[in-house]
Amino acid sequence: SSARLRTVHALLDGYSSLSVPQLLKTLSPDFTHRVLPASLRMPTRDKQSFSLHAEGIFSVFDTFSMIPEEIYEDASQDVVVVHARMKGTLKHTKQQWDNECLMSVHLTSDGREVLEIEEFVDSSKALEMRMRHAP
Repeated sequence: SSARLRTVHALLDGYSSLSVPQLLKTLSPDFTHRVLPASLRMPTRDKQSFSLHAEGIFSVFDTFSMIPEEIYEDASQDVVVVHARMKGTLKHTKQQWDNECLMSVHLTSDGREVLEIEEFVDSSKALEMRMRHAP
């Protein structure tokens, strides 16, 4: 497997760990995260604001897994596209959380660091998280 794919798998493991330091390990210093569709009006985050956002999201889960359904690598563009399921158990309600996303992960030319994630989310689930479960 390529360095890009190893980095993306480490990124997915970081999400599943519910550990912000683990999640940040693969991110470049000038990392950005964008949530799509734009109609959700979610801000573009740098590494620091992404860290705070992840801390908030992680705090509402007892368990969480980012499970890749499909992964496509474009070596010429240093991009990996991941269709993933996000499954977990919410802390306060013990409800099951089941969601999916499509992530376009842009990497450094050596494939060892994530420069940008464009994450296309399930809009209704994103709004539910924001309104009902957000810390």
